[in-house]
Amino acid sequence: MASVSLIIGGIAVLSVGTYLMRFGSAKLGSRLALSEHSQALVSDAATTLLFAVAMAAMLYEGDHFAGMARVLGVVFALFLAWRKIPLIVVIISAAVVTALLRLAGMH
Repeated sequence: MASVSLIIGGIAVLSVGTYLMRFGSAKLGSRLALSEHSQALVSDAATTLLFAVAMAAMLYEGDHFAGMARVLGVVFALFLAWRKIPLIVVIISAAVVTALLRLAGMH
């Protein structure tokens, strides 16, 4: 297990990096003129990054496959979100479906 000082150092580095990115964005945002195509690429890049993180969290738990119960719970949540159900209902429903599938023996 990593030492506490290493974890705190990592948190500090990420915090400073996040602050610098936000500060730089605020200072350069008005001076930096991007074409519409470039703005679309930046927007798509952020969406793609969030999608990749969500897929990794859905499919893996540590080094192993998370199981079909989690995958089916997320698929159910996507269906509910597509039907424009309120977010809290989507989250609770997906958790209930996943729990019921695991209770039924699916992992």
